[in-house]
Amino acid sequence: MSPAAIRQGLAGGLSPPTPEQLEAALAAMPPEQRAEVEAGLAAAADGRTQALAAAEAHRVLDGPAGQHLYGASATDQAAAFEAGGLGAALRTTARDIGEVHVDALKGPAKHDRDRERAARVAALERAERDAARAPYLAPDRVPVHRTRLATRGRSQVEEVVAFLRRSGLAARPDLVYGVSRVPDRISPHLTPGSEAHRVVEWDVVHAGLPDAPADVPVAASHFDALDRWVLRRPGQPAVLDEELALAFLGRAGIPPERCLGVARLCHFAQPKDAWYGWGGAGGGGEHDVGSGYPITPIVEGVLALHHAGEGAEARDALAREAPLPLGAEATAGSHVEVLNWEEVARAVHPRAQHPPPAPSPFPYLPSTAEELLVAHLEVVGVRPHDCWSAQVTIDQPYGLTGRIRMGTSDWGSPQPCADGTDRQRLAGARRVVVAYRDRPEYAAGRDRWRHYQENVLLAHLERATGVGAPVTVGPEVTTPLLRAGLGVLDAIQSVTDFGAWVPPPPYRYCWPLDG
Repeated sequence: MSPAAIRQGLAGGLSPPTPEQLEAALAAMPPEQRAEVEAGLAAAADGRTQALAAAEAHRVLDGPAGQHLYGASATDQAAAFEAGGLGAALRTTARDIGEVHVDALKGPAKHDRDRERAARVAALERAERDAARAPYLAPDRVPVHRTRLATRGRSQVEEVVAFLRRSGLAARPDLVYGVSRVPDRISPHLTPGSEAHRVVEWDVVHAGLPDAPADVPVAASHFDALDRWVLRRPGQPAVLDEELALAFLGRAGIPPERCLGVARLCHFAQPKDAWYGWGGAGGGGEHDVGSGYPITPIVEGVLALHHAGEGAEARDALAREAPLPLGAEATAGSHVEVLNWEEVARAVHPRAQHPPPAPSPFPYLPSTAEELLVAHLEVVGVRPHDCWSAQVTIDQPYGLTGRIRMGTSDWGSPQPCADGTDRQRLAGARRVVVAYRDRPEYAAGRDRWRHYQENVLLAHLERATGVGAPVTVGPEVTTPLLRAGLGVLDAIQSVTDFGAWVPPPPYRYCWPLDG
């Protein structure tokens, strides 16, 4: 092949034919050949569309934050190729990689040590976000309030129940959206292996407090994630914590207006067992055996809070019948929304040991998961008497560490806690979960939320949450920490104290799988 032919071929690859050139070439073909070529072009276009959709599925964020986290999107690269060929696509990717590397070297905005100034900046940014959200708010929304409690790990559930009774909310569950353990690890260096004697915060999300509180006894029905409540075969969807709780509440005849909240019960502790180092969350890079293990958040079960005297028979019946099929009919008439806060936090709160930076590197995004939760409730218009659960929480185990410029560190600046004392903390939120009784007006609210996400947040927060992912066994288990624990789970005795280390099964509530 001559050098001229080689140059011509390279030029053709770098610069594809224009639409006019392609149309002229098609016009010169016989009808049969043209039909065959057009069919091939249509198939190729369909393939590109599917490939683009698959490539974009991991991109939770678009806009500047998405550019920072993921680089140029497949859509942008395809558009560059269409406009200028392979050379333009390569230039786009190279330019983007350079921008991301430069941005990574600069780092997000540092934590502002002047708290008063940081608070003023954060308030201004929050006001702008609130104004941007205003056109999307539900017209008949109910004001959302959040009360944060400081409890101790060993008695956290009892202290939450005591607050519900003391505040009068126990007598008015129709005012309660939900409760949830704040997914932060407070004072991680004092007793990293246990939270039993550490401060553990909880949030109660509600519509207001009763004017004349009445004390009503409350019960907490607990479903342990290590127990086999649900029958699952390989290929079936994993069990969502809230769906199991809703199945119980449905069996017990407890509607959302009589429910005081569904919450994932979590503990944040440093593992003591060497199995963690056999392939844990550090991936062999940051946390090798012998270098110490990070705090590892784990969902150890789900709680359903309700009036005492209700639910005991239903729970006993579920225990006798377990493992249950738990199909869609068990939660018919309800809607469970799971939003990916993890990716937002990577953009706006990259250093878990510090407060969110102010000014924010991406001020159009919420600075906390709690802000996102309230925004979702207000845009969709969920009312408390329809709501079973409103949580900021976690999902799969992972290594929770703070970050500095070169490496990792859990040391950070003391931050205010709910009891008024400043303590170090590691922010660990990864998911926002809302479960409610569905109504036609909420479907319209979800449309508003979709438009708000796309137009203001520039996000697809429903992506990459793992909801509905099929269960599997063996090396197909994708989380390294879970895969490491799989081989030794049966050899470790389970304990029940809060903060004690229990290796997690690959899937909650349904392990071992059937078949």
